[in-house]
Amino acid sequence: MTLPFRKILSLILFFLILIQCSEKNSEEYVREGLEYLKHEQYDSARESFLKAIENDTNNSEGYYSLGGIYNYQKKFKKAEQAFKSVLEIDPTHHNAWYSLGFTYELMGKKEKAEESYKKYHRLKDKMDSLVSQEKH
Repeated sequence: MTLPFRKILSLILFFLILIQCSEKNSEEYVREGLEYLKHEQYDSARESFLKAIENDTNNSEGYYSLGGIYNYQKKFKKAEQAFKSVLEIDPTHHNAWYSLGFTYELMGKKEKAEESYKKYHRLKDKMDSLVSQEKH
């Protein structure tokens, strides 16, 4: 290889590595979205949560946070779907059951809300019981 070719090849490899390193992972996008939420930048937060999910379709916290944004924006069907996605990934995510119940309440679906709240309370009670046992 000639020297200029090596330099060009090295530069190309360097830039490829740089680009790869600058890409955020799913958890970083969730953290970024939560920071946007602190500053009430809801559209930016939603975009970060969507990127988190795009990077990892099993990121339950990305879906959970996205559901909260959708509720705030009164996009209740999207919020419902986001919380259901959390529960497909982790059926024991008690906060998602609560939030789904709240979403149903906002949609005027009282019976579904009550079902979700019951699941929330059952899971929360189990979790509290486990935590209590660990302390003793």
